[in-house]
Amino acid sequence: MTTSARLDRKTVAALERFCRANNITKTQAIERGIIALLGQAQEQGHPAFAVYQQLKLAPEASRTPTKRSRDAMRDAVCAKYSR
Repeated sequence: MTTSARLDRKTVAALERFCRANNITKTQAIERGIIALLGQAQEQGHPAFAVYQQLKLAPEASRTPTKRSRDAMRDAVCAKYSR
């Protein structure tokens, strides 16, 4: 199947360097990249939870408005995606 993508010059140059260094085609490099991204997504779980885990807005012990906001976000994400 043929697919096209628009890449900036810097990305194309990096792709070409990678392909030359690893003696693979652009198609092979892109396929490997997609497979790697899919593997990372599976390891991290649902993207909403991954984003939540990366938010470190206040120490756990504090009860600031930021902490309450973070708690509200956690509750909303859990409610939406709980099974």
